[in-house]
Amino acid sequence: MQLKESEASGKISGLEKKIQYTEIEKKSIEDKLNKLKVEKRNIEDEIGRVKPEVQKLVNVITTRASKILSLEQRINDIVDRVYKKFSESVGVKNIREYEESHLKAIEQIAAERFNLHKQQSKLKYQLEYEKKLDVGARITKLESTVLNLKKNLKEVEEKQNKLKSATETANSEIGDLNEEVQDWKAKAEECEKDIQVWKKKISAATSNITKHNRQIKSKETLIEQLTQRKQEIVEKCELEQIDLPTVSDPMETESSSQGPVFDFSSLNRSLQQKSKQSERDKIEAEFTQKIASLMSEIARTAPNMKALDQYDAVLEKEKAASKEWEAARDEQNRVTAEYNKVKQMRHELFMDAFNHISSNINKIYNELTKSNTQSVGGISSTHAVGGTAHLNLENPDEPYLYGIKYSAMPPTKRYRDMPQLSGGEKTVAALALLFSIHSFKPSPFFILDEVDAALDNLNVAKVASFIQSKSCGGARLERNVELGSGFQSIVISLKDNFYDKAEALVGVYRDSDKGCSRTLTFDLTKYRES
Repeated sequence: MQLKESEASGKISGLEKKIQYTEIEKKSIEDKLNKLKVEKRNIEDEIGRVKPEVQKLVNVITTRASKILSLEQRINDIVDRVYKKFSESVGVKNIREYEESHLKAIEQIAAERFNLHKQQSKLKYQLEYEKKLDVGARITKLESTVLNLKKNLKEVEEKQNKLKSATETANSEIGDLNEEVQDWKAKAEECEKDIQVWKKKISAATSNITKHNRQIKSKETLIEQLTQRKQEIVEKCELEQIDLPTVSDPMETESSSQGPVFDFSSLNRSLQQKSKQSERDKIEAEFTQKIASLMSEIARTAPNMKALDQYDAVLEKEKAASKEWEAARDEQNRVTAEYNKVKQMRHELFMDAFNHISSNINKIYNELTKSNTQSVGGISSTHAVGGTAHLNLENPDEPYLYGIKYSAMPPTKRYRDMPQLSGGEKTVAALALLFSIHSFKPSPFFILDEVDAALDNLNVAKVASFIQSKSCGGARLERNVELGSGFQSIVISLKDNFYDKAEALVGVYRDSDKGCSRTLTFDLTKYRES
């Protein structure tokens, strides 16, 4: 399922990139086409602007040529009138014939004529250049280029249509896959709920087993104390040479206790029956009184005074030893009771902390790793589900003597041991554990020293948003006692998408003049968006 979804995602991303490249190519072609159209319009405007000027030049040349002819005719007439007498005296028709007869006059006329021809040819060449200016070929070339660009544009549009159809097909496939993913997510959520229910049942069963084990241990301790008491009574009876009735064959009584099995059949039925502690104490007092009366009766007989003295001395020693032993036993029982009390208190305190932390670490880790479909910190994200994290005890009976296994599974990844996770994933898991511990015993503030060093921009934004939501300012808007809120934090970071969510910045710089460090503070609450 994940393989199909990843293949579909890869196809979609490839098609989206192709569409982007096609749109970029289309825009570039359209820009080229617009530039060529602008250039064509400029050339046409230039042609329209040049044509009147050329026509003006042609008209000017024509008028000037006619003026030149008229002026030459007038000059000749004036010269003829002026030099009429000279011409008649020289014998020529006019002065021109006289000038032609002289070389110098001819050279001057040739020079003047050459200059005029030169000017005329210059104007003629200018006119021909203006006429021969090949604007039409350039326009034709531009039109062919425009046609080619239109053809390319059509090809690009066809490609775009194909890509759109492929994208629609992929989108439909993605829709089907998304529906399938939603079904699997629903099944996964149901399984997760079942797992949580079974975990709660396992936890309850484990706590019950632990409780019963503690009760068994207390009963075993009581049995040991009673066994010691029994042994003391037996030793005292042996010392006082009191015969206790025993069963000849212990197998008949089915007793599992070591040592001699006593026969209580000679006692009254009322004494053989189980009774309360007060009744047992009363019976014990009666027997003690009877023993004392018997002892006093024996003492009155006094058959051997020396043996009595020896017995009194031994009895005093036995009483002193018994008192010392009883004092030691009472002290042992008292220390054992205090030890068991402290042990029980330690176990309860540890389990209270562990149960609270283990119940919150999954929520905190899920909140640190999941994100909405919108962008987080300016970075797009697709992890809408989040990861899972669990704490397991290696020995539930005595958890403080053994280890705790911490398991974390990042989103969209399979389960792996903690050493196999990346540096960023380990950092997020460690932060989740830290915040879970803080939720049990909140501290006044945190000091986080570059915890974002191994995180990418997406996880940096998630961690920063989490800290901001649980800080004093964010906690006014979002209260969650289980996850812990209302703490202060001092964060040392070099990433702007982390510290831009702070309430204030503190910068440290070196003062080269005084050779020491100085600080600058900047309040960011004034620039928060309302």
